[in-house]
Amino acid sequence: MSTASQTFIEEVGLTAERHGMPRIAGRLLGFLLLEGGPHSLDDLAERLQVSKASVSTNARTLESLQLIVRRAVPGDRRDFYQIGENPGEHMFELARQRLEATRRLFEATGKTLPEDMVEARGRIAAWSAFYAFLLDDLDRRLERWHDQQSA
Repeated sequence: MSTASQTFIEEVGLTAERHGMPRIAGRLLGFLLLEGGPHSLDDLAERLQVSKASVSTNARTLESLQLIVRRAVPGDRRDFYQIGENPGEHMFELARQRLEATRRLFEATGKTLPEDMVEARGRIAAWSAFYAFLLDDLDRRLERWHDQQSA
């Protein structure tokens, strides 16, 4: 594997870690972006120099986010993984879920705070409005993404 490939894989791992995911999940994603697939757990563990258990755990995480998919290879009982279809769509949905959950938290909290907490209620309402704004923009971006993919 080239130095550029190794650097990319490590940087995707660090980026994933900064966003609250395991570094190995990011490294796995980076590898599959570069190498395509399908790749067995054994191959992934060897190529990434991590344990098979770690690859399995992190592959399940990425699979649950629909960023990678598990494939069967005829005549082989092992699991194989590759990049999923339309990962951008799934990233939009993941972002939407996270933003919406946070917006709901602020909205619900704002409704339950005592009325004499005027300043706190105002700050929380502002955050709720900010998350609503982000969600609105996300919908527009998803529409633009669909248009761009159709072109």
